[in-house]
Amino acid sequence: MDNSLTTIRAGIQQKIGAATLGVDYVNRSRDDRVSDVFTGDASQIVSRLSYPFTDSLTFRAQNELNLGSSDPLYPNRTTFGLDWKAYPGVTVRLAHQFFDGGLLNSNSITSLDTILEHQLGENTTLRGRYSVISAFNGVTGQGAVGLNHRWIVAPGLRVNLGYEHTFSNTSIVTAAGDRFAQPYAVGQSASALGLFGGDVASVGIEYTDNPNFKASARIEHRFGSGNNNTVLSAAAAGKLSPALTALARFEQANFSNQLIEGLGNSSTLRVGLAYRDPNSDRWNALLRYEHRVNPYTIPEDSELDDGTLSNEHVFAMETIFAPSWRWEFYGKGALRYSSTSTAVDDYSATTFLSQLRASYRLGYRMDLAVEGRWIGQSKPDGLSSYNEFGVAVETGYYLTPDLRLAVGYSFGSVDDRDFTGYRSKGGPYFSLIFKVNELFGGFGRQRVVPPQQQESQVKPVANQEKPAEPGAVNPRNPGDL
Repeated sequence: MDNSLTTIRAGIQQKIGAATLGVDYVNRSRDDRVSDVFTGDASQIVSRLSYPFTDSLTFRAQNELNLGSSDPLYPNRTTFGLDWKAYPGVTVRLAHQFFDGGLLNSNSITSLDTILEHQLGENTTLRGRYSVISAFNGVTGQGAVGLNHRWIVAPGLRVNLGYEHTFSNTSIVTAAGDRFAQPYAVGQSASALGLFGGDVASVGIEYTDNPNFKASARIEHRFGSGNNNTVLSAAAAGKLSPALTALARFEQANFSNQLIEGLGNSSTLRVGLAYRDPNSDRWNALLRYEHRVNPYTIPEDSELDDGTLSNEHVFAMETIFAPSWRWEFYGKGALRYSSTSTAVDDYSATTFLSQLRASYRLGYRMDLAVEGRWIGQSKPDGLSSYNEFGVAVETGYYLTPDLRLAVGYSFGSVDDRDFTGYRSKGGPYFSLIFKVNELFGGFGRQRVVPPQQQESQVKPVANQEKPAEPGAVNPRNPGDL
């Protein structure tokens, strides 16, 4: 598969009495670089209605209407459904979909879903779902049941336990033919794949008690009908000083199914050191190292059976310098060493990447920016090399201080996974940038220092109201006269 999809969606929602109405405009631009069958640009108007008949029964309707050319993967469709809250935490949903055009032609699908979510205790949740789907292929049933438990070991230290079991009847015949064992499917042949039953078990631990240090780890294992998958992840972040923060993250995964085995593990280790002065935001920097093992593994690698092992080492430095509120300069440099070992030969290459960007604020919301990129790679023979350059200009508009819309033009398609930003093609482009400030509960953000606790002070007596002196005119006690 080699395709890309760009989706733009905008809509409005209005509540009229108890009913909720909504209308969306959706544009999908797809580039199918294999067969060109699904390449095209299509727009839809999506209208929605939700109306509660009672506190437990809700009617839902949705219509998707194509404008002009029809998208074969998103045809005209009308859906009617009823949601019934049969019991607290239990919802029964009945829905019927009518299709017009596309791959499904003028067919319809009826589904009956039971959705369960029940709190067994303060830290334990039971979730389940079961669906019965009826269409021209017949009736299919599939479902899952899961249990999640959070164990608070100590303040700031908790263990998360999870288990889920999925099941399905996969022996029925589909319109694509009999379902049979296959490692993967491409394009429309994916309809011949069935949902096999399986189990997922996970254990995670989180530490958040120290405001200057946070850590987490998780292991997840999937096993069942012809599949096996294990995912490991661990992360930690801590402040070495008010201006220095150290970060680390490790991920490892492997996969096998009824016909794929022998694939090597894929893993990524990231270690970084970030600088940000809490008293000045003029200069910020990030130094990082990344080690990747088998980063480009695909199912076909199992057919080679030659013990292929790939490694990448990346050293990168990036910085932002803002001498004033109008000017901002960004620079990034990276060195990547890649090596691949096979039973036949060994290959290696060194790649240099650099990125420079300057932006100027025209006002509070508008800015102009220019960016340059360079990729240089040495060849194994050491005699020849490869260079690629690219320049882009753009203008941006800040809807909010953290949300920026921009349009620009790129002269050249200089793109790499270790660059910041996406430039796969030359020509005009549109970008949307959102600054995330609320991850990890605001960890690492510069906060205004609250008033600190001070030593107790005794108010001077001169500031207090002085009592009247006793005397004949103003005696303290009538008995003193």
